[in-house]
Amino acid sequence: MRKHEQARQRTAPAPLSLRAAALGAVLIPLNCYWVTLCEIVWPTVHATVLSLFFNVVFTLFLVCLANLVLGRWAPRHALRPAELLVVYAMLSGATSLFGHDMLQILFPLMNYAGEHATLENDWAALIHPHLPDWLTVSEASAHRGYYDGQSSFFDPKTLRAWAVPLTAWAAFIATLYFVFLCINTLIRRQWTEHEILRMHESRLFRNRYMWWGFGLAAGLDVWNGVATLWPVLPFARLRWELAPLFHTRPWNGITWLPVRVYPFAVGLAYFMPLDLAFSTWFFHLYWKGTEVLREAVGAAKLSGAYLSDQSAGAWLGLGLSALWKARHALAETLRSARANDESPDEPLGEPPDEPMSHRVAWLGILRVRLLGRLHDARRRASVGVGVFHRGLLPAIPVAHAHAGRAGSPDARSLLRRPGAPNRVRGGHAAVGSPRPDGILPVLLSDARLPLPPDAHQLETYKLAEAVNASRRRLTVAMIVASIVGILPCYQVILPLFYHYGSSARVTGFSGQLARESYVRLESWPTQPKGPDWAVMRQLGGGFGLTVGLMALRQRFVWFPFHPVGFAVAGSWTMSWMWFSVFLSWGLKLTILRSGGIGLYRRLAPFFIGLALGQYLVGSLWTIIGAALGKKVYGFFVG
Repeated sequence: MRKHEQARQRTAPAPLSLRAAALGAVLIPLNCYWVTLCEIVWPTVHATVLSLFFNVVFTLFLVCLANLVLGRWAPRHALRPAELLVVYAMLSGATSLFGHDMLQILFPLMNYAGEHATLENDWAALIHPHLPDWLTVSEASAHRGYYDGQSSFFDPKTLRAWAVPLTAWAAFIATLYFVFLCINTLIRRQWTEHEILRMHESRLFRNRYMWWGFGLAAGLDVWNGVATLWPVLPFARLRWELAPLFHTRPWNGITWLPVRVYPFAVGLAYFMPLDLAFSTWFFHLYWKGTEVLREAVGAAKLSGAYLSDQSAGAWLGLGLSALWKARHALAETLRSARANDESPDEPLGEPPDEPMSHRVAWLGILRVRLLGRLHDARRRASVGVGVFHRGLLPAIPVAHAHAGRAGSPDARSLLRRPGAPNRVRGGHAAVGSPRPDGILPVLLSDARLPLPPDAHQLETYKLAEAVNASRRRLTVAMIVASIVGILPCYQVILPLFYHYGSSARVTGFSGQLARESYVRLESWPTQPKGPDWAVMRQLGGGFGLTVGLMALRQRFVWFPFHPVGFAVAGSWTMSWMWFSVFLSWGLKLTILRSGGIGLYRRLAPFFIGLALGQYLVGSLWTIIGAALGKKVYGFFVG
């Protein structure tokens, strides 16, 4: 018995390190400042749309280097692998907050309508009465400093104008992150142990193939970065636009076809399953072919930016499929939660190191209806619940199919109402329209709140197995990052907007997305009431084709098309990366057919080096651009 207890103690997960949590908390505001400068103020890259955050990779690389030096001089004080994982988990969770699809978009949405209301657009009558004051900023003085710059966010009047909305949104975001942790607790074992997320160990930094790939990618980025600053040097061109070559009908239906070689994308796509990589670039060209066909027959163009309506239907199909596959695992966790409710002192049926108890996870999900009060100024809780659940469903397959997360579902299509929410009388909107339940889903969808964090949480739980870290302690660290990290994000991003001015010196995209949201709302009063059948057809078509692909894959083992590839192919991100995925697919196919799995594994470090080299050097260029106060070479620019 004593030997058994000693063995169990040796394999017990490492406890949460306070110094690792403190290090992560210190690095969060520094990363927020860096990412905001390089993506919004001086938009060098738009790289936080990628599933692997560049700033997290670069920061963790520096921490590992410092830890290596510390290990040589004071090995007792060096960070353990489990502590490094805590830093990674906190940085990834916080970056999903201040990255491309979250607070960078949310802040402009909160005050855009008040600043840009004019007599011509009549937003004061159409929109302003239906925007709740406790979720938006209506103070005129707060708008001026935000858009003109040369002002301070910490002015007492400005702070009072933002205090209530920021507090309300912080409560919503923190609750949202906790609900995702609850969901991942319930599906973690099914997806990380039985279906996906396989990991392989190797001595990476001692492998010469890795350094060859690292040198190739890093050398290209160093050269192109210098050539950007001194144009007299020739540029190593890896980017082309083919659409101008198709100028005759019907080929001019292709309005946008970038061809770009990103070494990091070539490297990461090497580890995608062959059928998924093939389907990704194939279906992207398939969509381009449909544009040519519709131009040839004179049909209207597809609705939705970047084919978002069809992709939204595909992601809905994948979400329902993922839930169906996990039905037995979910039922097991529900039985475990009910048993633990009756005997809370003796948990039954749960693995020894779950992120949280199944009972707590189920209660966290079932009580999400409290979020409805946050969304609706008129206390109509069903609105908030509808927004939350319609945004939650597509996030589930994003986590489940994390190998295909080069592009995420566009929440604007998933939350779009099928028709205008009001009547029209004499060319003007009827009194009381549009309603708040029509406005708020649109604003929330453009903030894309439900999408980023869930896959990073699952990856963290999987990595915990490799370093013997406590998942429950990691959950605490991620909760701390989502709650404590919100305030540093507020205190970094908003002061930068007030210093530079959103419409004065800030050259990023955030204001453009806010404008799109309100212009779409402005058009609703003139639209006929009823379903938008064009949108419904695209959603249904994407859903039906996805279900068909899944059925064929189950029936025929050799079927080459992957439904995740179909969903990803129409995304904005894949529009830039499809050719890099094509190159990686071709290289991997050639390697497997010529040398088998042995050659594939031997060359894998080379492709890791491609990704690591471009991420590190590309990150250095963003830091140089922020220091110089100018736009420099960007390793991933949309």
